[in-house]
Parts: sequence; structure tokens; C-alpha cells
Amino acid sequence: VSCKTRTPPLSMTSKQEDSASSACCPSSAWGKLSNDDDSSTSYDGIDAKIGTIQLPIYYAKSPTVSKKAIVIWPDVYGMSNRLRLIADSFAFKGYHAMVMDSFHGDSMANKPDDMTKIEWLSQYSYESSVSNDINAGFDFLHDKGVEKGEISVIGFCWGGWAIAKSASEGIKWKCAVSPHPSVKIENVIFGRDEKVMMDKVSIPYLLLPAGDDPENVKAGSEIVGKLEERGGGSVLFESMSHGWVSRGDLSILDVKENAEKALTLAVEFIDKHY
Repeated sequence: VSCKTRTPPLSMTSKQEDSASSACCPSSAWGKLSNDDDSSTSYDGIDAKIGTIQLPIYYAKSPTVSKKAIVIWPDVYGMSNRLRLIADSFAFKGYHAMVMDSFHGDSMANKPDDMTKIEWLSQYSYESSVSNDINAGFDFLHDKGVEKGEISVIGFCWGGWAIAKSASEGIKWKCAVSPHPSVKIENVIFGRDEKVMMDKVSIPYLLLPAGDDPENVKAGSEIVGKLEERGGGSVLFESMSHGWVSRGDLSILDVKENAEKALTLAVEFIDKHY
């Protein structure tokens, strides 16, 4: 699976500019994609707003009859054309693919300081935001013919926390994958114990941390040990920086190859659970 099925949107060359703050990302993380608007790129899916909450989504339909789906949750920079291309590549593999923009067009980009970023991110709790998005997304996918219990999920950065939180609250994802997960949001933003949250995750959940991600999401940690007992685990991309899949500069060969490797691992992991 490639995140570069067509002309790739590239990211900024500096990883420090517009940092997402320690609230979710390490200081060495990739910043916001700076060249994401490419008028020469075509997409297979559609943008829409769904449910009474008018949740913005990008939806790519499987070219073959399919009853299974992959939900994609973005990082703190929200919807991007790269995520649209990733959704297209999953659809090509036989899944209904849907990016859910839980930030409704907003983004952590250009928030002036860490306190503002923390206040902004705290708006998107499970209770007030994420659970409603899941309900709207599930209803939409079921209307498209996806069977109940056949929805998997991939979450980048913030999306990794949204996966863990929803699973800990009883949402039965088929399975889940998170490149560069930021499960520490449970603690840093909401003041709760992330280990307690992760202990409640009973679904198969694969973490794909970068080298600069926290140690507790890497193999050998207590959190990952529990995930392994439930069919999940952790694969470390030691040479990569947080954000490399969803917003790393794909003109750098090593970043491109590792982004594609991560997405291939994600699809292989999901495939084996169907």
C-alpha cells in the first residue's frame, strides 16, 4: 500500500516549524503539510457532511462489492489530501474507506502557544465529540452496506488516542492500527491515566511508533505487553520522527519508504482479522 498513489502532497522541510506542542507530539515531530493543495491530483472519493452533527468526511467506495470498512482518524492537523490518497488506496484493496474530520475543518496549525493548543484540543473529548462522530460514521457506513462488526480503524497521532479511548469505552472495532500514536493525550489533556485507558482496550490494536515517541508505546512496555495478549502489539520505526506517515516529506526516500512500509503493515494487520 502506498501513500503516494498519485502526485504526493509533500510536507514542510522543517520539522520544528508549527510544532503541535508537547500536548500530543514531541518537539522533533513533523509539522503541518505545507504543500497539500495539488490541483493536478485527482481523487476517487467524495467529500461530504454526514449526520445531524454535519461531520465532514472523505469517503472512498470499494470498487468491488464489500461489507467491510476502514475508518481513518487524522492527526491534530485534521483533514489533508494525503489522507484522501491513503483512503483511496484502502478502497482499492476492497474496503469502504472514510476519513472522519473530528475537528470540523479546524486544526492545531497556527495556534499561538502551548496553552492555546491544549485548550483547543480539550474541546474534542470522547464524551462531547468522538462518540458522536463514531455514531454518525457507523450509521453512514452501514447505509453503504457495511456489516455491523466489520469496521476497522486507523488513527494518526490524536487519532491513536481516539481509537484507544473509544475502544476502552466499549466500541467494538474489528481491529485497529496507529502510526505514531499519541495516547498520552488521555493524561496531558484530560488528566486521566493513559495506562488505565489502554488496559481496557480489548480489540487487536497495532501501534507503529516513531523513534521519538514515548517508550510506553514501544515493544517491551507494560502497555504493549497487554496489547500483545489481545492480538496486537508494537512495531518500532526507530529512524523515523513522529508524524512521518501522515505529514512527513515524501521527497525524502527514507521517509517515503517507511511511510509505505507502515501502511503496508497496517493493511496486512487488518486483512488478517477478516
